Amino acid sequence: MKKIIAVLFMLILTTVFILNITSCGDKNIQNDTTDDITANNNSPANESSDEGGNISNPADGKYDRFAIKEDIPELDFGGRTFTFFAPYHGMYIDYYFTQEEDTGDKMNDVLWKRQRNVEDRFNITINPIIKGAWDSTFGTVSRAVKAGDDAYQLAMTHNAAGVYTLSADGYIRDWNTIPYVDFSKPWWTKLMNDKMTIDGILTVATSDFVLFDPLVIFFNKGMAQNLDLGNIYQLVKDGKWTWTKLTELAKVASKDLDGDGKFTKEDQYGLVTHVGWRLIAAQYACDMYNTTMGDQGYPVYALKNEKYGSLLETLYDLLYSGNQTFIGDWNDSYAQEAPISMGTDRVLFLIDALCVAQRYRAYDVEFGILPYPKYDDAQEGYFSYSQTGFMVIPNTADPEFVGAVSEALAAESHRLTVPAYYDVVLTSKVARDEESVDMLDIIFNGATTDFGQCFGNWNALVEAMPNILAKKSTDYVSFIEKYEESFNLQMRNAYDKVRENYGK
Repeated sequence: MKKIIAVLFMLILTTVFILNITSCGDKNIQNDTTDDITANNNSPANESSDEGGNISNPADGKYDRFAIKEDIPELDFGGRTFTFFAPYHGMYIDYYFTQEEDTGDKMNDVLWKRQRNVEDRFNITINPIIKGAWDSTFGTVSRAVKAGDDAYQLAMTHNAAGVYTLSADGYIRDWNTIPYVDFSKPWWTKLMNDKMTIDGILTVATSDFVLFDPLVIFFNKGMAQNLDLGNIYQLVKDGKWTWTKLTELAKVASKDLDGDGKFTKEDQYGLVTHVGWRLIAAQYACDMYNTTMGDQGYPVYALKNEKYGSLLETLYDLLYSGNQTFIGDWNDSYAQEAPISMGTDRVLFLIDALCVAQRYRAYDVEFGILPYPKYDDAQEGYFSYSQTGFMVIPNTADPEFVGAVSEALAAESHRLTVPAYYDVVLTSKVARDEESVDMLDIIFNGATTDFGQCFGNWNALVEAMPNILAKKSTDYVSFIEKYEESFNLQMRNAYDKVRENYGK
């Protein structure tokens, strides 16, 4: 009997071993990476893409990201290396570009599979170089181009640093002339690319290869519940999440915890922010952009109006009228913790970039993610602004090589990376609740940018809102009039230089 049992046991082990070997084989990558992603009907994997490439969420919840294919012929680049550069900034810090091996971590593995897919497809090696300051792209690309060196086939920028100078000095190529790049495909961010186009010329572009890193509002769910503030998520869904409403809720949350009659860093606040780049996105969230097209075919400054002044008054009230806001200074680094962190359990709302949310995994505090508020209830939709930036192609790069690889990387990112980032990094590890998934739908759908800031070359008007509020002022008229002429000249120069460099 013992011998029979032993034989049966060995047969069972052998069968399990064989099944395990079979299941661990080199599966079709599409099926290997989407089963658990598509299980969530709220995720991008099951959403629909409108004609602009922005994700929408239809009632039927069906959208097959693998159904849309890129139009690239069979190409063999003979073992060439595709090198791209990114500064150590924002979302680029997290190296969401390549991985060296399959480790079992979903985000890591889809990055590895994306890289392997593209490398095998074209017989290439992908080589990321991520280093240097947030504004180092211009120097890196311009030096290579001046030397006639095809050191980089692609480079990532900050959203404003180097965009004007690289374009005005002609160091980069027009994306609209690059073979195999199809901006009608859903992996290209249409709204952002359209806003950056000059007379049909697009020197900087963004796709799903550059993960969107918007500014968002984090909030303490437990504090909101204890203060009986109602369902803040529902406010967003009902279109009632405005700056006025945020101010109202923040004022309820403020408390002098030690009872000394003073509000210090040790007390409780409705909002933690700084009066700097995190507030720039407020105007874009309110559907206000720096430029409009003037009569002479050039953009001109567009915000010397009552609506802009009204938003300034609302933000002034939020920042300075009362003790609800703690204004700190942590604007020099994404890696730097807020002066009063969400982990202290003494902050209701905190303004920051989405990429920093990953550190919140270590906190005991339950938090949610919200879009930047609207101007008023009548505004249609929420708009989200990212500081991450764009992709540029150095003039020394081979257009066919860059076009094929860039299109394939964007497509593979659309199929693999975006759903994994959305579902795993944000939903499971960060957001901690299903309703935050709905908020992320809203945030990602509202991805936008501003031509005036990106091509403004740091004119004071591109950061007018924080510049005015930092002085504890709402006098926007005199500030705008001081810089309006130089800003409009900058816009004219941007158009003229691009037209000159790119033949239009």
